[in-house]
Amino acid sequence: MNIEGEEIESGILKINLSGRMDIEGVKTIETRFGELAGGEHAGVIVDMGDVPYMSSIGIRALLINAKAVSRRGGKYVVFNPQPDVKSVLEISGIDKIMDVCMDYSLALGKVSQ
Repeated sequence: MNIEGEEIESGILKINLSGRMDIEGVKTIETRFGELAGGEHAGVIVDMGDVPYMSSIGIRALLINAKAVSRRGGKYVVFNPQPDVKSVLEISGIDKIMDVCMDYSLALGKVSQ
């Protein structure tokens, strides 16, 4: 897995993930993911457009980082999951706990509120 972070607006960070969010993939990014999500940004958008697969450990990584953002009063949105990953998010109920958007403008709007 690969992870990159970029500030897209003042106070808003976009985290781009690519690769499989399985045990090996998450191991390679979890420290950096935590550093990025745990920073000072008020809004975090996680772009999952290049993540073709996600296991339960991937769900755990999303939850841990969403909680870190929430604890400091920030907003966290998962954006653009591929169909199989979107199904995993829906089946697991994660889409009821955190915002999941397909549209970038909508995701940006949610973290900008």
